[in-house]
Amino acid sequence: MNQHESFEEIALAQWVDTARRHQAEGFRLVQMTGTARADYFEVMVSFDKDYRCVNYRVHVPREQPELPSLSAVYPASFTYENELKDLFGFSIPGLALDYGGNFLRTKTKIPFSGDVTLKPAKPKKSAQEEG
Repeated sequence: MNQHESFEEIALAQWVDTARRHQAEGFRLVQMTGTARADYFEVMVSFDKDYRCVNYRVHVPREQPELPSLSAVYPASFTYENELKDLFGFSIPGLALDYGGNFLRTKTKIPFSGDVTLKPAKPKKSAQEEG
């Protein structure tokens, strides 16, 4: 990926159709990841064709964290989707290979489903302090 590539926001209703369109055009699935925000979860996905990545971001409501599976379109997405289940507590309807919440071993069950607390940034050290 190039540092100048942006993420296009799409509606949750466009999630599967966006994947289908890219698969039909010969794109491969590159990555899918999630982030907990204060009011919603954010899921990002990237597709690649001929060294060109296209990236999308979708918001998933915290009160009903449900994301339709892409595993019928991109079978390998089951790994990312099981991670989203285990880390954020997502429901993934249509998931081809469901580990039932046991894909990852975590000390805390569904560790990223709670409140989001922003920590203050550490002040940067000056050149004099470092040297």
